[in-house]
Amino acid sequence: MNITKARVACGVIIKEGIDGDEILVLKRSPDDHWPHAMDLPRGKCDGGNGGTNTNEKLIRCLRREVKEETGLDIDPLGYIDQFTYMADRGTRETTQYNFLCQMKDPKQEVRLSREHSEYIWVSSMGQIELMLMPEMKKTVSKVFNNEYKLVDYGMASSQLAIDETINIYLEKIQ
Repeated sequence: MNITKARVACGVIIKEGIDGDEILVLKRSPDDHWPHAMDLPRGKCDGGNGGTNTNEKLIRCLRREVKEETGLDIDPLGYIDQFTYMADRGTRETTQYNFLCQMKDPKQEVRLSREHSEYIWVSSMGQIELMLMPEMKKTVSKVFNNEYKLVDYGMASSQLAIDETINIYLEKIQ
């Protein structure tokens, strides 16, 4: 079997809500390959994202995918983490890079693409635990309602060097 590799950029979009910070969660369309699954805005990065720097390509991909899926213009605040999973029935090894983001204009309205049928702003880690896939729960738990999370997922020490490199790049572009 021939396994391809892909990179995905994901935005954990946070905003101030009535009861504290809220995170945007999307519901996949009924005709999607994961119908009705809850998800975060994310998408594949291809070679056409411009720039020669890998980090620059990830940030361009992140902004493009969030805009396509939600209609929102965002600013990445920082790199959270990454994880790898198998997709396309085990034929694609995908690494997902997760970024904490805020909307450029807090008054923007979400406009979903055909990939998603609904969205919700979630205000507790307990809700996240019920909605998202395990790896995404770990990502969100690193930035959201730490005092209320049900499980402590921790962080691998090998991840620290990657985190630092991407955060340095984010500081340079802001």
